[in-house]
Amino acid sequence: MNKNLRYLWLAIATVLGLFIGGKWNIPLAAWIMPIFALRFFRDSDKAGRNFLLLWLVSAIPTIISWNGATFMYKIHPTAEAGFFLLTTPLGLLPYVIDRMYYRRFGSSAWLMLVFPVALTAMDFFSSSGSPFGTFGALAYSQRDFPAVMQIASVTGLWGITFVMGWFASLVNHAWESGFKFTRLSLTLAGVLALILSLSVGRTLLPTQPKETATVAGFSLPAGKLIELLNQLQSGDEAGFRQAVDELQARQLEQIRQLADEGANIVSLQEGAGIGFADQVERFVMEASAIAKEKNIYIVLPVFDLTQPPAENKVHIIDPNGEVVLTHVKYGGNDFEGTLKGDGILHSIDTPYGKLSAVICWDADFPTVIKQAGEQNVDLLFVPSNDWQEVKDIHAGMATFRAVENGVSIFRQTGEGVSVVTDAYGKVISRVDTFAEDGSELRGIHSVEMSIGSVNTLYPSVGDALGNGMLVGLLGLVLGLLLTRKTKSVVSMPMEVATK
Repeated sequence: MNKNLRYLWLAIATVLGLFIGGKWNIPLAAWIMPIFALRFFRDSDKAGRNFLLLWLVSAIPTIISWNGATFMYKIHPTAEAGFFLLTTPLGLLPYVIDRMYYRRFGSSAWLMLVFPVALTAMDFFSSSGSPFGTFGALAYSQRDFPAVMQIASVTGLWGITFVMGWFASLVNHAWESGFKFTRLSLTLAGVLALILSLSVGRTLLPTQPKETATVAGFSLPAGKLIELLNQLQSGDEAGFRQAVDELQARQLEQIRQLADEGANIVSLQEGAGIGFADQVERFVMEASAIAKEKNIYIVLPVFDLTQPPAENKVHIIDPNGEVVLTHVKYGGNDFEGTLKGDGILHSIDTPYGKLSAVICWDADFPTVIKQAGEQNVDLLFVPSNDWQEVKDIHAGMATFRAVENGVSIFRQTGEGVSVVTDAYGKVISRVDTFAEDGSELRGIHSVEMSIGSVNTLYPSVGDALGNGMLVGLLGLVLGLLLTRKTKSVVSMPMEVATK
């Protein structure tokens, strides 16, 4: 292959890398970029040198497009860039394995499965046991693309990654053969097309609502939580207490107003009930009185600062004024310094269906959230708090939990994007708090929802595919070791292939 063309493929892959998963996400970019990256690396004559080049042109777009979007940026901007630079080679291992199989066995149709198996295994491995949860998983690049997201209802995120990798291998196989398909390659292409067709078809299925309810939410003024914490850290406890009391009064009045406007359920953002134990207790009591007076449910997040570690919790208060559900946040506690929850989801039966609640970072752990599917939860509340650079990324991630478990989601967010979805991940309402005046309560929206769960396989199957891909990757590595002395049988002489 012409050397200049190889670098053209690399340039295309580099540009597309700016639009995969980050702040400027374009779902199609994640399908096309691996095609050109595979094409470049398979035909490179000096694997070591070109791996370093691929490392560089993969890391730079990621650093640019994800700048400020991770918690490491809060520690130090260089920590985030360094993390991406150091972890990029891990994500490139599938390209190395693919190239070794290609050079050793040629472009046989069965080799189309090598890259997707390795890609899915590494994506799954990177997310398994991570304190960040599944943050950064490749499948999240398909947010706002419901036709592909539906695959997650069966396999979770990893089926999406596999299909994307499979598509890249299929196109490369066709490219190499002059787009002449064998019976096996046509069969594999047909299976891929069937999977995508079924995924598209699922988006056309009608919802099966059990009940209808008007659900409303609102968020705090811009920067209010940071302002209060800074005030407390400066030693001004009296000023902090007064500011919290005033904020609580404003929120209670907003709850009352939304109830008067017809809301059956009102949700606040993560940390809305910040304060010391006596202030948090009073806030819960006064919210309970409003719930009883107005005959509504209230999803009330609180943040008790009385003693370290702070407690980041969410309560659900019923129309009798009783706290009928309490959940302690379990995701990201090591980073924010809060009490770690047990990761057990609770649910309650209501006239509006079965309700449950988690908090922000919790939703990044699908193996825990699948309890919502196991319990046939109809509506999952995810009170959250983000920041400018991560607002669309994190909101989009939460919609996958809806698809996996067949639940509707109401995610009320401070400093970010609030989203409401149905059980297929379709966005019903979206409110960006950064688009509003920051001096008042923001992100106010009221949505009439058809509430009802949809049966999915993921709660039963879990991450079986991801674990299966790890076994498959081990098999691929063993295959390379057992055939390391086998002479390459590519369809053209190696001397020609490497020129």
